[in-house]
Amino acid sequence: MKHLFYRRRKFFDDDFDWDTYGQGTSERRLKRAVRPMAALGQLRFDPESGTVQSGAGEVHPNQQLILEAIGKLQPATVHEVGCGGGTHLATAKSLFPTIGFTGGDRGAGQLELAIEQHPELKGHLGLQDVTMPFCHQWPRAELVFTQAVLMHIHTAVSHFVALSNIVRQAQKFVLLVENYQCHNFVRDIETLYETGHLAWEHLSIHRIDGSGGARGILLSKTPLDLPVLRTDLQIRDGEEPSIRRLMRADEGSLRGLFGFDPA
Repeated sequence: MKHLFYRRRKFFDDDFDWDTYGQGTSERRLKRAVRPMAALGQLRFDPESGTVQSGAGEVHPNQQLILEAIGKLQPATVHEVGCGGGTHLATAKSLFPTIGFTGGDRGAGQLELAIEQHPELKGHLGLQDVTMPFCHQWPRAELVFTQAVLMHIHTAVSHFVALSNIVRQAQKFVLLVENYQCHNFVRDIETLYETGHLAWEHLSIHRIDGSGGARGILLSKTPLDLPVLRTDLQIRDGEEPSIRRLMRADEGSLRGLFGFDPA
C-alpha cells in the first residue's frame, strides 16, 4: 500500500505545476526553507578569495554558489533556465554589471512577476520550455545555469531532453544546482555524452562548492582545476540517498534509448 500511495503522489508522478507558483507561493517557500537574502547592492565579489560577501543580511547558499561560480568563471554572457521570479538574475546583474544576462521560464506568470519585481530585467527574459525540441531562438550564453529546475522534471525522458538542450545552449559552461536525490545526474550526463546526445565534442564534469556550503555540478568544455565527478555518490557525499526518489527517477530513465545501434 505504501508503494502504491507513493506512485500516485503528484510530486513524484508529474512535473511541478508552475502555473500555481506565484508570489504568494514564493514568499511562503522562502519563509519556510530559505535564509533571508541580502538586498541588491549589499553584496560584493572578492576575486582574491573567490567568495561573495554580504554587507548586511545573509545569502542563501544556492544563490551564493551561483554568484561565486559566475565571479570565478567570468563568462561574458549568462543565461538562467527556469529563472522564475528573477531573483538570481537581478542579483547577479547588480553584482556583475559588465556581464550580459538573460533568462527563460515556461511560465508566463513567472516572467510577469520577475519584471514586476525587477523592471531592469525587461527585454532580457522570454518564454522557454527546455523539454521541447531545441529552439534556435533561445539566447546562447557562455554559462547556462539551473537552480531547482531539473529536479522537478519526471515525465518519461524529458529530463534527458532538457539536459541535452541546456548543454547545446551553453558555449562554455553549464552549472546545475539541484536536489541531487531527484536524478542520477552524473550518470545521466555521462550516458548522454558517451552515446552522442550532447553537442559538445569534449566534456569535463566537475564538482564546485560555494562558500556557504552548497554544491553544484559544473560542466565544462575544457578541464578545470576542480574536483572531477565520476559518480553520483561524490555529489551526494555525506547525504543519505533517497531510495524512493531515485527509484522514481530511474523509472523514467529506463525508457530512454541511447545512441544508434545498426540493426
